[in-house]
Amino acid sequence: MAFKVIIIGGGPVGLFLANSLQAAGIDYALFEKRSAVAPTTAFGIFLMPQVTRMFEQLGLLESLKKVSHQMTGMVHRNANAEQLSQDQDYAAFCQIHGYPVVVTDRASLSQVFLSGLNKPEEHIFTRKDLTNIVIGTDGVTAEFADGTSHEGSVIIGADGIWSSVRDQLRKITPDGLFLENPFTASFTGVFGRGPLFDDIPSGQGAEIHGDDWVIQAFPSQKETHLFIYKRIETCYDRVPFTTNVPEDIIAEFANVKLTSKVAFKDLWDKRFAGGAANFEEGVVELWHWDRVALVGDAAHKMNPKWGVGANIGMEAAACLTNKLAALLKNNSKPSTQDLSQLFGSYQGEIEGKAGVWERISKSNLDSATRRGGPQIDAMRQMGIIRAPGIISKAYKLENAPFKAENPSQIPWLH
Repeated sequence: MAFKVIIIGGGPVGLFLANSLQAAGIDYALFEKRSAVAPTTAFGIFLMPQVTRMFEQLGLLESLKKVSHQMTGMVHRNANAEQLSQDQDYAAFCQIHGYPVVVTDRASLSQVFLSGLNKPEEHIFTRKDLTNIVIGTDGVTAEFADGTSHEGSVIIGADGIWSSVRDQLRKITPDGLFLENPFTASFTGVFGRGPLFDDIPSGQGAEIHGDDWVIQAFPSQKETHLFIYKRIETCYDRVPFTTNVPEDIIAEFANVKLTSKVAFKDLWDKRFAGGAANFEEGVVELWHWDRVALVGDAAHKMNPKWGVGANIGMEAAACLTNKLAALLKNNSKPSTQDLSQLFGSYQGEIEGKAGVWERISKSNLDSATRRGGPQIDAMRQMGIIRAPGIISKAYKLENAPFKAENPSQIPWLH
């Protein structure tokens, strides 16, 4: 059997991985438990320069631009809609790195990914709920709730924070290696998508700060993306995303002014979709076992305040693809030991970077929700000082060469 990657999970990271593998000439099959890989969800997604750069490599940047909106900066206000600060930091990131920061909805992003795949109907399968993993000497088998199974060379779990792949690894490995819940949450909140308002200008995000809470509003091409973050006692339990948003949290923030003319309830009452969840954080201690590895939120989770979670997941997928492609050039049938060593190298290169982004995101949210007023200067300086150096060291796809790379003020390491 030719080398094949089984991807579990059809979210942004899983679909990016599929495009990356295709560009490297590596066969794959992707399995998603939902009925579609492009569902309408309650939350949007930020893509940073290190990722929009790889979209250009894949030939997808122009398609992305058609369904996204470039961010320029943020305006910060207090609960009385009084402006505290305004910046153009996202525009500066574009100048520094040569590629934009954009915001879009996940359904549109999924369609961009699907448009880049050759014969996706032969590689992507929906309504596939993973129930078992069988690891053999020369390959792996993924078994699903509908009674079907699929064989491959490796399994990559790109199936999110409550990863079914991680759960299956917990069953077949020594106790304590893969925890049922390796994450904690110090904030809970609400996601939503609603209409555009003239008072929230395009490209300019808004943050409204209070004691132990912050609200974000980001306009994209066709809608406004909303987030509420509210501090809670640290939670160690699994709390799944739900579309049943608690009425008390909506009532608490209903009259908060996003601008002098627009209150939270004005957007929420006209919402297209909404949901609630805890904002978990943490980095899993072990990301792989034999022929199975984790990528994205299954391995490292950060709160979405800075919008970097999916970005480090896609960068990790690029790193993993590069390593697999390099191995397969000289060894078309790598052993379990070969693959385990490769996965160990992959974790070693990404986990430090994931941990840094997790800490920066946590610091940003803590500063934004500080009692007595937000530490806006600290938030901005942390981003301005730390982010460019980290972004410039991001991976690219080694098997998808640029036709013409955009010029940047800081050179890319890769």
